Amino acid sequence: MRRPVVPWGGRGTEAATSGTEPTFGTEPTSHIEPPSEWQHGTRNLHVYAAAGAAVLVAIFAAARGAGAWGTDSVGADRFYSILAVLMLLTAAFGATFWWPAGSGVRRPSPWPPSRTPRVRYVETADRGSTEIAGRRPVFGLLLAMVLCGTFLSLGAAVEIVVGNEGLPLVALVLALVAGVCLAFLVEVALGRIRAGSLVLGPDGIRLRGWFVESYLPWVSVRGLRAVDRGFPEIWIEGHGSAAWARRRTSRVFPFERLPSEPRIEVDSRHLAVDPVQLYRFLEFCLEDARHRRELGTPAAAERLAAGAPFTADSE
Repeated sequence: MRRPVVPWGGRGTEAATSGTEPTFGTEPTSHIEPPSEWQHGTRNLHVYAAAGAAVLVAIFAAARGAGAWGTDSVGADRFYSILAVLMLLTAAFGATFWWPAGSGVRRPSPWPPSRTPRVRYVETADRGSTEIAGRRPVFGLLLAMVLCGTFLSLGAAVEIVVGNEGLPLVALVLALVAGVCLAFLVEVALGRIRAGSLVLGPDGIRLRGWFVESYLPWVSVRGLRAVDRGFPEIWIEGHGSAAWARRRTSRVFPFERLPSEPRIEVDSRHLAVDPVQLYRFLEFCLEDARHRRELGTPAAAERLAAGAPFTADSE
């Protein structure tokens, strides 16, 4: 049974720093700077260009669809209308998913987080944990995209089959695309693909991604690493002999990778929390076993929601 004690939400935050090597049990160097690996920022021009192109296609499709409404071509107006919605959803998804996480610039103190943290205390089998939610609006946009793609490809395939003799190759391709979209929706309905979350408990760290799941006990964690992949990513690195559990939750879509060595890779785009705030909190938990024990109480969720600095004297 899962019982929320601390409601979703939080207050301001400040940034944190790290060196290039994993940190364990070291004093933080600053509360207002992000790790040096994230200094260049997260703005990706190619993402914005693609989103802009999708908007242009949506405008074109909407115009063609509006023109088709005045004719007898019922299939055309449906096709262009769904295409316009799909392109708008694609642009919205890209812009939201890649929205700058605020980790690429120095920020004065105090400074609001780039994302309001969605964190709460939960209980599972009478054991408490601190849960950081996934970005459900982003995941919802992804589902809407797939749903539109299903209607678009399946409807177009049916229209082509009905209007032509035999079975054209393009209809088969469109039907295949619709089948892939339907398989995605079925996986979501079965719970194999989810918005995900990061659960921090007194015993370990569990990441539930969109397509994979990974767990590392605290005793197996040797440090943190800030990694730049065009977006902030946090590596929670384990020892070579770590009791590392991982699995793919999706049987069809291998979109998220599992590392070849004990490591949890936290993609900041998937979680509803400022990446610097999360990095600083994980560093705080690694400093002392008392901080990790607190993860099983509502106090940890309140501390993370309140924001940095996370210091022992604030206990």
